[in-house]
Amino acid sequence: MAFRRKRNYYSSYSSRRRSNIRWEKILIVVVVVALVIGIAVWFNFSRIRLLMKGYSFSQQNDILDLASDDVKEILSHDKMDNIEEWIELSETVTYYDEYQEYYSLHSELETSEVVSTVDNIFTNYYPKLAALGYTEDQVWEMLGAASVNDLQYLITNDYTYSDIQPYMDIQVFDYQCMEEYEEVYAETQSYNYAVLITAYPFIISTNDVDAVYTIANPDDYTILVKEGFQLDSSYEPDDLVGSTVVPVAPDCENSKLRADAIAALEEMYNDASTLGYNLVINSAYRSYEEQQETYDEYFAKYDEVTAASLVAKPGSSEHQTGLGVDLTSQSVISGERLVFGDTEEYQWCKENSYKYGYILRFEEDKADITGIGKEPWHFRYVGVEIATTIYENGWTLEECCLYTGTIPELS
Repeated sequence: MAFRRKRNYYSSYSSRRRSNIRWEKILIVVVVVALVIGIAVWFNFSRIRLLMKGYSFSQQNDILDLASDDVKEILSHDKMDNIEEWIELSETVTYYDEYQEYYSLHSELETSEVVSTVDNIFTNYYPKLAALGYTEDQVWEMLGAASVNDLQYLITNDYTYSDIQPYMDIQVFDYQCMEEYEEVYAETQSYNYAVLITAYPFIISTNDVDAVYTIANPDDYTILVKEGFQLDSSYEPDDLVGSTVVPVAPDCENSKLRADAIAALEEMYNDASTLGYNLVINSAYRSYEEQQETYDEYFAKYDEVTAASLVAKPGSSEHQTGLGVDLTSQSVISGERLVFGDTEEYQWCKENSYKYGYILRFEEDKADITGIGKEPWHFRYVGVEIATTIYENGWTLEECCLYTGTIPELS
């Protein structure tokens, strides 16, 4: 007996429903919704762009209250954090980005002062600088440090960017010292020297000490210590050690040096010994208080001028660094020689100490630079690289600092 297949009522029903969907109505709805969204975006496009830049709703309102061209100007730049102040303080919208940039360089200023300064610079000075060949980027490079008076000085004296650029990155550069810099440079052919000797003339000891600075990085091996550049009275190196290799003079009570200086001195001693030279430590680290005692003794023994040329003031002695050492020899201690400067050991040290990082610090023909008369016994550890540079150029430490720009950090 044959059976009739059941009819699929569900399939038939679904088919009829699909056939009744009005796609044209859906399309109309989609078009209408898209049109509404498009219109909303069109009328709020600037607000949306401001939102995307990170402006708050209140900042957006302040900006959108401006003329359309002003809004476009603001939109052409990155977000300005202080936009509300700029809108309140100035109607010169084209300078708003300059206000923000200048404020980022000088956040210590009041925003009202930023506005007045930038208005002044870009209205009265920038056009004249541009006429001298300065680019906008070069002007902004200067504005991190240059004052309005500095800009006027450059304009008055017709200094171009190429004139000042070689000096600009040097510590303590001052725009209004360009005339002095050029005069010194003509003699020394060193930009470092020109800037630093102008700022710190007492580096060369024939010049008066017109200010006293405290060294902020006293642990640096290359620091220049002298009257004007002084150590704090409380400074004492934390790595002072004595030597188990180099002999110490019988009356020496302060034979310690900093660890690297002792290690280098021991190496120098060993190499000298193989040649028959016998070095001895005569004096090394001295505290501020001990230097004061030595200073007072010299001034009691000699006249003021002589004493000042023989001993450093407390705080300006290299002995306090733990890097300066007075050497003698066994021949002096035993009475065979009167002074270290007359010994073969001295001659060997003078020619070879740089190989171990030491320099002969005070030579007679350099007293006008160092301020200290001949001390053939006094050697200073600065490290092999700097010692070699000084030896090869015949410099003092002062000259090395001026030519290479290695001035102490100061406070």
